[in-house]
Amino acid sequence: MLPTLSRRRLLALAAGSAASVALGACSSPFDETTRGGGRVLEFVTFYTGGDGDLMQSIVDRYNSSQDEVFVRFSAPAYGGDYLTKVLTAALAGAPPAIVALHSYEIQPLRRFLHTIRLGDLGLAESDFVDGTRELAEIDGELYGVTMSTGPQALGYNRQLFAKAGLDPARPPATGEEFLAAAQALKASGPWGFVRETGTYMPWQSMNWQGGGDLIDAESRAMFDSDAGIAAAQLEQDLVHRYQVSPQQLVDGLQVGQMFRAQQVGMVCTYPWGLQQLLETNAETGMELDVAPLPQFFDGPRAMIATSHIYTIPIQRTNDDWVRDQAQKFISWLFREGSVDWAGAQAPASTAAAAPIAASTDPVVRKMSLFIDQAKYAHFAPYAYRWNQAYQYLNDAMDNIVYQRADVASELRAATARATETMKEPS
Repeated sequence: MLPTLSRRRLLALAAGSAASVALGACSSPFDETTRGGGRVLEFVTFYTGGDGDLMQSIVDRYNSSQDEVFVRFSAPAYGGDYLTKVLTAALAGAPPAIVALHSYEIQPLRRFLHTIRLGDLGLAESDFVDGTRELAEIDGELYGVTMSTGPQALGYNRQLFAKAGLDPARPPATGEEFLAAAQALKASGPWGFVRETGTYMPWQSMNWQGGGDLIDAESRAMFDSDAGIAAAQLEQDLVHRYQVSPQQLVDGLQVGQMFRAQQVGMVCTYPWGLQQLLETNAETGMELDVAPLPQFFDGPRAMIATSHIYTIPIQRTNDDWVRDQAQKFISWLFREGSVDWAGAQAPASTAAAAPIAASTDPVVRKMSLFIDQAKYAHFAPYAYRWNQAYQYLNDAMDNIVYQRADVASELRAATARATETMKEPS
């Protein structure tokens, strides 16, 4: 599920924190060294896996490069709990010095964040891969620096392709080629494709590729557009008409397990899974690979993606010093840490693209594919109660794909429920 805080939740937290201030009991859930004027800058993120270990090593390099500050990296939580901690700290006036956010999380927290002038960080618009810089922009103001994105791509098994009579050097690039490959794979034994339900279900990329969208300018759901219906019909057909995908629901963890067990020839994959994929190859002799997501429909090139944006919250005390040091760190991280960061995510730095492509590290080098796709990436929107609205869509898609429910009827019902849910109280 896409983790967001609704405006009502924000207001409730704000009211609760205000009451705590009145009682003298409000405090930050993070260490308050940053606020106290010490040399420590807190850098808080949601990197709870291997990407967290990698970021720690990059931060260690920064700490060794200068003696003005010590950056303390942590990843306390993910999802709604993470945002609640950040908001509570902001309301207490003692937020971390640097906070990682997804693009859709900036809007509800913008009043607690400093605006960013790229020139103050020694950066320019040309330093960013197309479509990445503006992810942190609202109403013409920049509230953070986009460090990386996570576009969806196609994972495929070169050995299973060869066994099925397919050319491993030519993964499918269109919807027709994808279906033909899936059918050939299934005829040779494994499943052709396994979809992931939830946040990264294929429907989102397919819908955008067909010219659709998720919400309109008035925050009304658009799930039942012609593009949305066509995308849902294709997902259903892969299971029931063409029978190249299993009829039971499979979660993200199971998708990865099936792929590594060679039970499926194609899956959707993301930058953060690249290291495990290549480690599997080294350990087992398999030939798992990645390719650009096929263009299933004749609309714009598109795929679902996530984003990692580094923001600078406003401090109640010592704000000027914290802001200055935070800007120095983010600037260094973007310029000097992006190549290393390609070991886990797709950096937004244009200057990093060439050394990444030439790297001797196979994970970093292969990350070039995801960087190339970033310019086509689409991201979750911010809308009032979007997380609940999205759940209606996901439930409808599960019914369509696994229960063979009527496509148009299910999407119309989900659209109506989502639109009603996203109406803000007057």
